[in-house]
Amino acid sequence: MPIYKQIWDKYHRDCFEGSIKYDDWLDKYLNIINKSQNKIIDLGCGSGNNALYLTKLGKQVIACDYSDEALKIVKKHLDNVEIKKFDMHNSFPFENDFTDLIIADLCLHYFSNEETNRILNEINRILKDGGHLIFRVNSLNDINHGALSGTEIEKHYFEVDGMKKRFFDRSDLEKVFKNFEIIDLEEVAMTRYIKPKVTWKGIVKKRKRLN
Repeated sequence: MPIYKQIWDKYHRDCFEGSIKYDDWLDKYLNIINKSQNKIIDLGCGSGNNALYLTKLGKQVIACDYSDEALKIVKKHLDNVEIKKFDMHNSFPFENDFTDLIIADLCLHYFSNEETNRILNEINRILKDGGHLIFRVNSLNDINHGALSGTEIEKHYFEVDGMKKRFFDRSDLEKVFKNFEIIDLEEVAMTRYIKPKVTWKGIVKKRKRLN
C-alpha cells in the first residue's frame, strides 16, 4: 500500500512536535504489562508514544511500523528501543510463540475483514499460550474522525478522505476476537487530537493449546 506509506511518512514528518508524548491509556493494564517477561512488540508504533511509556517501566520494546519517518523519530529519541520495519499486510517477521505481549494502538482498523482476520492470525501465531494483545481501535461512535461517513466498502469499513478505515461496535469486536479470550473491552474518548476521538480499548488473551 505505497500511497498510505506516503501519507503516514508525511504525517510524521509534518506533525511531530519535537518530543514524544504519551497518554495514560495503558495504565489500566499495568498488571499485565509488569508481568511480561519478553520483548514487547509495539505494532504500528508511530512516533513512539507507547514505546516511551513501556521503556519508562523498564521493558524491552520492538517498535514496528512501515513508515520510515515514524521509525526515524523512534530511533532518534529512544535509542534503547529496537525498531523493525514491515507492512502488516504481509507476514509478521517473528517466529512462533515469540512474545507474551503485543501492543496495537490505533493500527488495527485500516483493513478489510479478510485482512483483519489474517493479521489476528499472525498475532495469535507469535503470541505465547496465555499471552496478551492490548489494543485500541476506532469506535463506530467516532464521528469526529470519519465514522459513518465516506463510502462504505464493507459493513463499518469506509473510505474516508482517500483512506480506508474500520469503525467497531462491541459486536464487531466480539466477532473479530472470536479466537481469543476477551478480558476487557471499554469504549472511551481520547484527547490527543484537536477533537475528541472515541475508541474501544481492550485486552484479549491467546487461548492455551489443548494437548
